[in-house]
Amino acid sequence: MKEITKHIKFLTITLLLIGSVSCVGWLDLEPENSLVKQEFWQKKEDVAAVVSAMYDASRECSRDLWIWGELRADMIVLSGSEFAGYNSIAKSDIQPSNGSIKWEKWYNAINLANTILVLAKDVLPLDETFDEKTEKAYEAEALFIRSKSYFDLVRIWKEVPLVIQASNTDTVSFSVSKNTESEIIKQIEIDLITAKETAYKNEYANVPEMFKGRANYHSINALLADVYLWSEQYEKCIATCDEIINSGKFQLQSSMEWFNLYYPGNAPESIYEIQFNDTYEFEENPFNVSMVPPVGGTKVSLTPKARELYNVTDIRQGKPNPLSKYQYKSITSPRVKRTSAERDANMIYYRFADILLNKAEALAELGNFSESIVYINQILERALQPTLTIGADITTFRNVILDQRAKEFSLEGKRWFDILRFAKRNDFENKQLIIQMVLTNADVKQKPILRSKILDTMSYYLPIPTSELDHNPNLVQNPYYDR
Repeated sequence: MKEITKHIKFLTITLLLIGSVSCVGWLDLEPENSLVKQEFWQKKEDVAAVVSAMYDASRECSRDLWIWGELRADMIVLSGSEFAGYNSIAKSDIQPSNGSIKWEKWYNAINLANTILVLAKDVLPLDETFDEKTEKAYEAEALFIRSKSYFDLVRIWKEVPLVIQASNTDTVSFSVSKNTESEIIKQIEIDLITAKETAYKNEYANVPEMFKGRANYHSINALLADVYLWSEQYEKCIATCDEIINSGKFQLQSSMEWFNLYYPGNAPESIYEIQFNDTYEFEENPFNVSMVPPVGGTKVSLTPKARELYNVTDIRQGKPNPLSKYQYKSITSPRVKRTSAERDANMIYYRFADILLNKAEALAELGNFSESIVYINQILERALQPTLTIGADITTFRNVILDQRAKEFSLEGKRWFDILRFAKRNDFENKQLIIQMVLTNADVKQKPILRSKILDTMSYYLPIPTSELDHNPNLVQNPYYDR
């Protein structure tokens, strides 16, 4: 965890030094934990600055999250020497020493969230303009970011250290053991239910960048519904989806306005978007900059499956393809590309279509096929596709839902996580989904060896980075990679 601690200290020091300390002698200053309390956490603006830093840290995860959500699936191929490490992983050649496998960005966001949860309330008696409602709303946002970060980590690594203490004193140890997936999911559920009690609900509803870009009651529910679906708590998933549906705050974009989801973004369908704004320094979307730039060669290409996924009338195909979500301002004639100065496409984390398909999936798993198809057909109607009438067969429903999720969220960083969720259900009774997908894309000569590897379901998760094992004696490697 050395990398985690290093980045935590850097972020903390940066926050403390901005505008207040010159280049002379950091070592001559007070100890860090004393400085945090006595020099920084004094007024509401200090709390707001750390909340902003927390969102910045979470935003730093967006490119890697997209890669891990797509790389090992069947929709994209990365090109370029800078993605060599990722491409080894795509071929199921996964080594703990691979420098592309890192988790410290998520822990940066987690630590800032933990710090807010520990110190924000101490500012209340020091600043009479800082009210309890605002402080509690900040805590709810911190719980959301911490929960979102851990949900990302669980889906990528399965078991990781669950750190819920801030590094604001020298007594906190980060040499901690891994927690199980079920322990982490339980903590996430507790945190999100707690966050709902004090989160803003409809405040800032008229300011889309705030309402869609910061955690509130509705985005907390969206994350909670996703967690319930992942952990096979289907009744809870349905009830949480219903809270969002019945709120009246979100709706599917019309067929004519579908592309507004991606440009200008923050559309009525959107629930939570990772925000970028090219007018501010360091707020370009790294995905736009290095992988799918508006101008210049893209490092992301589509697989045959992705190119053949849609029929010609499906609006979700985009023009010329789903990469248009990140490259274009308009896909109607005449199509208009973003300029080289418009590299700030938001990354949509949740939108109303997620909620409808999550509810459809949960209903199907409970055998309520007649209601499930109602929500599937809402998605199809918006896409200008024929609605379906299918029988009471769970296998058919699973195939239809997974297919619709592929089309609806193409290149939105969800494909691998969707396949993994379907495969792991009922103790990986459907792991053949992943086995077939990996073998289909593999070299013929490698298939026998590859098959033996991917029979072990722990191979679907990444190993703990070697650097983390070297600096934390309490960490134990994922057993699949410890042979």
